[in-house]
Amino acid sequence: MRIAIGQLWQETNTFNRNATTLADFENWGVATGGDVIAKYGNTGELSGFLKEAKTWDGDVEFVGLARYVCWPWGAVDAATWRKIRDDFIAQLEAAGPVDAVFLALHGAMSAEGEPDVTGAILELARLTVGSDVPIVGSLDLHGNITPRMVANADVLVGYHAAPHLDAVQTGERSAKALRWMLEHRGQKPVTYWRKLPMMTAAENHNTFTGIPAPLYRQLEAFEREPNVLSAGLYMVMAWFDTPWVGWTALITTTENDRGLREKLDSFCDACWELRHVMEDVERLPAKELVDRALMVKGHPVVIGDGADATNSGSPGDATELLREFLSRESIPRGALTFMVDPQAVAVAKEIGEGGAFDAPVGGRYSPEFSTPVQVKGTVEKILDMKWTLTGHIGNNLPIDMGTGAVVHAGETTILLVERSGPGSSPVLYETAGLDPRNFGMVVAKSPSGFRADYGSFAAEILLADTDGCAPGNLQRLTYEHVHRPLWPLNPIASMEEARWTPAGYV
Repeated sequence: MRIAIGQLWQETNTFNRNATTLADFENWGVATGGDVIAKYGNTGELSGFLKEAKTWDGDVEFVGLARYVCWPWGAVDAATWRKIRDDFIAQLEAAGPVDAVFLALHGAMSAEGEPDVTGAILELARLTVGSDVPIVGSLDLHGNITPRMVANADVLVGYHAAPHLDAVQTGERSAKALRWMLEHRGQKPVTYWRKLPMMTAAENHNTFTGIPAPLYRQLEAFEREPNVLSAGLYMVMAWFDTPWVGWTALITTTENDRGLREKLDSFCDACWELRHVMEDVERLPAKELVDRALMVKGHPVVIGDGADATNSGSPGDATELLREFLSRESIPRGALTFMVDPQAVAVAKEIGEGGAFDAPVGGRYSPEFSTPVQVKGTVEKILDMKWTLTGHIGNNLPIDMGTGAVVHAGETTILLVERSGPGSSPVLYETAGLDPRNFGMVVAKSPSGFRADYGSFAAEILLADTDGCAPGNLQRLTYEHVHRPLWPLNPIASMEEARWTPAGYV
């Protein structure tokens, strides 16, 4: 038995004007053929899929296709998208006949001229291998499900966890679904799915203890039913201005089951009823936030800067909070933040450790949201920002954020990095020799996933109301390509008002 395996993963923020290039993917690891499994078979969904599939009876040969992974950023440029597409097609054709295809995907990825990269790559795979070869795709629960994705994949398997701690388990669930299809050749699964005309605040997407937690326990109950191969709720990447954006509920079963379809309708009604409470989030402007943080007994106060979240595709160089920190004469134990700014890093490298730093920082990637701030301080350290992420979003995922520079300015310590990376993980700071537990205030550039790693030691968590490419208040942005009406961008009282959402796709 031969199973073709590939990965195409990036979460695209279409409000980030900076294109994702081939160099960005190469930094995170491009592989083709056997290198896909040899180099990255122990990471994320790939590791879970391989672990499960290796337990099957009989000889299983894994055929590597291509692996393109990149940290969330702007839309992929046209030339890079052509390269990705051509590599996947070439590898599929070179593989020869295969019995199945597994693709580890994100689900909210777009390119110049192609708003639905996930649907496009599934369609290319289907056209290449034919209608009889099973195709399974794994997805982030913030994926945006489209008709093209459902039409070309036999089964879509999504994360059940936010923070995203179940990538390995999602790979295992994907393999189990594929195994059923291989054991029941000729019997096609049936997928019931519905789009919901809504987007909601990412700060409230916690599936462990948050508002949607009961919904995800219900998904798990669905999957325990013997005829269900996959059940998913996709709360969508909200900063993704493309058609079909909205929550999606989906169940794939081994046979027509009207009872499950009726359960899905009830499930969707429950999702819709949560839309207002999901938007109930306290976010504080920079000055008020720092004032509040100074009143907290204990440390650190962890600040979630969702609008500049690198995990959500923002550039990571917004200066609103940094300006506020620098304006304060006293911050007990100091404030700690990071900035994606290769130009500032270059200045720090030229100055050298121990030298006086006096240069503009931040505000270069998205000037419509932020402007540079002049920072005067001392360069304390120059280092390589290479580390391994295991936790929210990653499992054994190699990280390379280029050269880093630690600059101390007044009451603030700034970690400057050349490239974007996980803004949710304290290991980012620890790699630079900075222990966030020792600071008075620490910025995590993430709307909610940072709680998985910071929650155990934060004295308090506060959320910022700032400008950026990924604000929690979606009304700050101008959407041009989404289907409408779409809540909360438009006043809409019932799902039936959105004629673009089918009332039960099969």
